[in-house]
Amino acid sequence: MTAAWIAAALVAGYTLGRWRPARGASDWAHSQGVRKSDPHDRRWWLVWLVLSAENIGWLITHPAKGAHAWQHRNDPPPHPAIRVRDITEESS
Repeated sequence: MTAAWIAAALVAGYTLGRWRPARGASDWAHSQGVRKSDPHDRRWWLVWLVLSAENIGWLITHPAKGAHAWQHRNDPPPHPAIRVRDITEESS
């Protein structure tokens, strides 16, 4: 019986992952100009609701990555690699 519940949960998770029921709302929220809109507008609140739900869902499903990202949120950007020149190529 337990194996049947586990299999059903896996199938349901796979189906929801392929179907992506919130994809349309997420695409709509990402396409909105949130910074330009008025916080007293209903659309502004809907955009922030969708984006917040998306971020909270990601944090629930990826707790270790979320903790690592939070710890390193203010790190400076990595420096570019130092280029080592071959002096034999320059002399010829």
